[in-house]
Amino acid sequence: MTRRFKPPIYATTKQSATQWVLNVGDDERAVIGQLLTELRTILTSDSDEQSPLIQRLFPVAYPADEEKEAEYQRLMRDELVTSRVAQIDTVAEYLSANEETLDERQVVALMQSVNAVRVVLGTLLDVGEEDEVGTGQVGDYFEAERQLYGFLSWMLDWIVRSLQDT
Repeated sequence: MTRRFKPPIYATTKQSATQWVLNVGDDERAVIGQLLTELRTILTSDSDEQSPLIQRLFPVAYPADEEKEAEYQRLMRDELVTSRVAQIDTVAEYLSANEETLDERQVVALMQSVNAVRVVLGTLLDVGEEDEVGTGQVGDYFEAERQLYGFLSWMLDWIVRSLQDT
């Protein structure tokens, strides 16, 4: 007997409407929820200590002009944070309702939120564009974070695939 692999998220059509099924266990849902709670805390913190972790979430718009860049960040930062927190809230509501299917708005919020956590973890792990993040050495201080980074990368890949299938 052959067991068929079901991806962690996939699109399905019911009555000509596309929905997505999140096919992960309670433990994975809890991990995603906890990571999003931690991201919300980092995003809404006034601590300068958190700034380097989220710097990649707010890319530089004017690299050659410090004055324009400062003005851009002053004007846009709160709006960008509000947008990210709204995405996190959308996913948190879905997870807390313990529903199986998601609509397109929820899938996009999940994709953007998972990617944001992944970017923060990548910053913590000092991952560059060309770097591959393995599991590290046994006893590596950041072993758990590397595992989470791998899991989130895998989830993000499947989320994007599921959106492309529609």
